[in-house]
Amino acid sequence: MPRFGHAQVIGFSEDVCEACQKMRTTLQKAGVDPDRLIAPVQKLQEQTLARNAQQEELKRKTKESTVGYEASLQELYIVSSGVLDTMMAAAGKTSDDARNLQRLRSRIRAPATDSETVAPADPLVPAAK
Repeated sequence: MPRFGHAQVIGFSEDVCEACQKMRTTLQKAGVDPDRLIAPVQKLQEQTLARNAQQEELKRKTKESTVGYEASLQELYIVSSGVLDTMMAAAGKTSDDARNLQRLRSRIRAPATDSETVAPADPLVPAAK
């Protein structure tokens, strides 16, 4: 079955329901109960509309959640950076400890190098000679 969009399928099902109502007499003369015939279409249409509404609500919540996450992530960096600054000041800005602490910030700001993204060699395998 080709993939049709939401509006296409909903519109199609509405058209089928409308056509069933228009053909009510013809269907009854042929021994077909139009209400029974169209009932599964109406049930699935209601189900589909409800699920679409649920999906749209989840999308909205996901966007809100993303905004909250990004704000929290930014705040985490700022607070962590402030704590690092306090630790460096306590150690003395020019001390070896402060320089070591500064490397924490440098590591997060520096882009990953190829050597950091490649898995390390297995130390149990002897190097080729």
